[in-house]
Parts: sequence; structure tokens; C-alpha cells
Amino acid sequence: MSDSSGMRKEFIEKAIQALEDGLAQDILANPRPAKRQPHQPSWMIEQFLNGQIDLEQELSARFHGMSVMATIKFRQLGKNPDRKVATLATQDDAAHMIFDIDKSTGNLQTTFSWGAMLASRFSLNDLVDKTQWLEMVRRAEGGIAFLWSATRWEQDYMICIARKQYSNFYAFSPYGLEAAARLTPNVSHKLTNWLEDNWGKEQPPAPPAPQMLEDW
Repeated sequence: MSDSSGMRKEFIEKAIQALEDGLAQDILANPRPAKRQPHQPSWMIEQFLNGQIDLEQELSARFHGMSVMATIKFRQLGKNPDRKVATLATQDDAAHMIFDIDKSTGNLQTTFSWGAMLASRFSLNDLVDKTQWLEMVRRAEGGIAFLWSATRWEQDYMICIARKQYSNFYAFSPYGLEAAARLTPNVSHKLTNWLEDNWGKEQPPAPPAPQMLEDW
């Protein structure tokens, strides 16, 4: 090996060592990662909460001509009895809306797909007031119902606007994903019944273990 090659190797080793020493010092000086900044509500939600816009009218303008879910099917996911799936589809089967439920955790995933090519999935975890949300969706007079966690818009959430002739489901993610679908009254009725049976009810506590009696 020539002297120049040896000098280059020594220089590279020193540079790497300097980088490693600097990284170690940074970790020691900042042992905790920077705190994540909370997501801000979208302008639409912000103005709705301030009473400045009609949310139903605004959503209708943004999602004009949405796909209509006219059929619904239910099944179990694999061999796990706690995993349930509801698949909603348009009449021509071009667009789908899929609900995945884990009964053991109460978590819900909703996937909107178009043309079996593009899909957006929203994870709805740690939800609050699930039973109340179902009741609001079923109201005869209809209305707006929010389905979100205690952190609201900082995680994925869903809005349902129920009317006598239809129910519109809108899903939002703080990372910029949005999706929407319209359900016929029959599909909406079957979906809410399925959600109540598999997701909306609180799981009963496990029975206490039998006590062992000692033979005196």
C-alpha cells in the first residue's frame, strides 16, 4: 500500500470517529426526542367548531357525486373469531368501503377503495362514545355525528351525516388523507346493526376464577 493510500485511510477513519463522537455527545445532551407538535384542525373543522360554516353543506361541496354503496356482505377474517369484516360495494362493484373490526380491542379500520387499484385506510382506535355515535347515526331526524378519539383531529376520525334517503360517511387523517362514500338506507341499517353487535357494545368482564376450597 502506498503512503498516499495509507494517509487517505487514516483520514477517513478519523472522520468517521469524529462523526461518532459528535453523535454520542448529541445523544447525551438531548437524551429525549423532540416533543411531537400536535396536529392542528383543518380549516373546515376549525370554522365549524367556531360556528362559521355549515359543515354538511361544505362536505357536500367538497365530495360532490360520491359513490353510492348499494350492497353489503359480512364475514370473519381468517380463523380469528374476534376479527370481523363488512364489505360495502357500489352496484357495479367499482368502488368499495371495508370495515375491519377487532372485537377484543374495539379498534376499527375503514378502507375506501376505487377500481381495485387505489385504497385509503383509516384506523379508528381508542374511540369515545361509540354507543352514542351509533344512536346519532340512527336518529330518525338525522344529523351530524363525529367518531373520534379523545385527541379528536390528531388521529384518524370519521363523520357521518345521516338523512332519511341516505347516509354519508367521511373519513379524515391528520396526514392529508380524505375519503367519502354514500350509503343507501338499507345498507346503512345493516351496517349499524352489525357495528352494534360486533363493536358498539362494551365487552363484558371476564368471570372471576373459581376459588379453590381447602379440605380441612
